[in-house]
Amino acid sequence: MKEIGEILSKVERLGAGERAVLATVVDLKGSGYRLPGARMLITSDGGTVGTVSGGCLEADVLKRSNRVLAGGRPEIFTYDTTGDENSVFSMNMGCRGVIRILLESVEAQSPLIKRFRLARQLREPQFMMTLISGDHVGARAFLDASSGYEPAGVPGIFNDRSLLENALRDFGNSGIDQTIKSIETPDGILEFALERISPPISLLLFGAGADAVPLARLANELGWEVTVYDHRPAYLTSERFPLAKDLKLISRDQPIGSLPSDSLTVVVIMTHDYARDLDILPAALGTDAFYIGLLGPKSRTKQLLNEVAPNAPAADPERLYAPIGLDIGGHTPEGIALAIAAEIQAVLGSRSGGHLRERQGSIYGRG
Repeated sequence: MKEIGEILSKVERLGAGERAVLATVVDLKGSGYRLPGARMLITSDGGTVGTVSGGCLEADVLKRSNRVLAGGRPEIFTYDTTGDENSVFSMNMGCRGVIRILLESVEAQSPLIKRFRLARQLREPQFMMTLISGDHVGARAFLDASSGYEPAGVPGIFNDRSLLENALRDFGNSGIDQTIKSIETPDGILEFALERISPPISLLLFGAGADAVPLARLANELGWEVTVYDHRPAYLTSERFPLAKDLKLISRDQPIGSLPSDSLTVVVIMTHDYARDLDILPAALGTDAFYIGLLGPKSRTKQLLNEVAPNAPAADPERLYAPIGLDIGGHTPEGIALAIAAEIQAVLGSRSGGHLRERQGSIYGRG
């Protein structure tokens, strides 16, 4: 999520007529540092944003990007690291996998860049299928709730809605973020990479105290969009929260009202003020947020829930995390922020937050 935001920012600063090369991991079999959907933008002067590996492939991708930038034709490159550690250009990769990377030329008005922008502006997932075999590698079609199915500068095969639109719609309903699908077409069996482009996590942070500052900073590092709410103007400043998307001054004496939310919204309540929490918690429970976190001991939370129950939606125990955060022993503002951010990430990834060394199977949950 953060990677796409940084790529967008860089592309939008390109000069008139200037193009860059976007490298995307479209497929991974076996072990790899980055999963499908990882991206790196390479500008004409050799500057980069993002990564497609742990640092072992970037130099070679950078060299290959020159040909793509010069010719304008997308290309797929395959890196096979399943054999000897030195099998890939003596890069001594520690992973054991087959990685396919798509390189393509982009500029600010490229269809893919526009979809990145739409996902963030509309907070609406974008679904796309990218051809990764045959004569038209890099050709695409998109799908979203607003504009429906839309082929973008692609061969005639994408205009056969009955053949490909249903596959893209099925993928959109699947709940997964990425897959590879082979489809039999009049041009033969073609391989497509299907991907969900999601908007960033929206963190609604209530409280602008000392412990909120590192949480907002860490959330930004993770690529989340942060809105901070507080009734104290002296605390709610751009100096304290320089990277926040928005700072909302709220009245201590007025109800919070409804909050903007969707399925990728997080609400964190850290006001250290019981009376304020009595007002905020019902509003939080009325959102679509997948995570609602509340500071304070269990007894305090129980009392709050008992008081707000007559005037609030029923508390969903699957969404409410109180006391907030993972049990990592954090006791400083920074440690508490880390515990909170880690718990949110664990919930987002449907994980328990345990030790990776105790996990059975792939650390990425791919088998």
